[in-house]
Amino acid sequence: MKTSFLIICLFVITAGTSQPSQAELSTLFTTPQERRIINANRYKTDQVISRPTQVAEPEIEEIQQLIQEEVAMSYSVTGITISDSGPNTVWINNQMYEEGQHLEDSSHFKVITGDDIKVRITTPDGKQYFATSGETIDVTYMVSASN
Repeated sequence: MKTSFLIICLFVITAGTSQPSQAELSTLFTTPQERRIINANRYKTDQVISRPTQVAEPEIEEIQQLIQEEVAMSYSVTGITISDSGPNTVWINNQMYEEGQHLEDSSHFKVITGDDIKVRITTPDGKQYFATSGETIDVTYMVSASN
């Protein structure tokens, strides 16, 4: 009796469910317009494709800064005075300069004291030259050419 009850229950349960028709098994989006939208977007990505940017041409001022010319100078150190209470004084090319002043070409100098008293001349491009009183030195350095 139990088996016949189970068979009847299975028959009732399965009778309520039927096989879906062929129309119900079609794609999720049934209209042709929706399929076109899906196909059109299928190979698109979220990545932003950057377009090549135009490289700006360097301005004339930048090009002029790249052009440099060599400057050659002679410095004749004719005297050095060491001061206890003020700036030291140097005579270069028969002109008097106090420490802290710039030379005529924007070079600057420093008096170095010690065993030998020397003048260190630093050119605008950072090169350093040394001279004592009575010496003449030739210096060369590079500067930006200007028209």
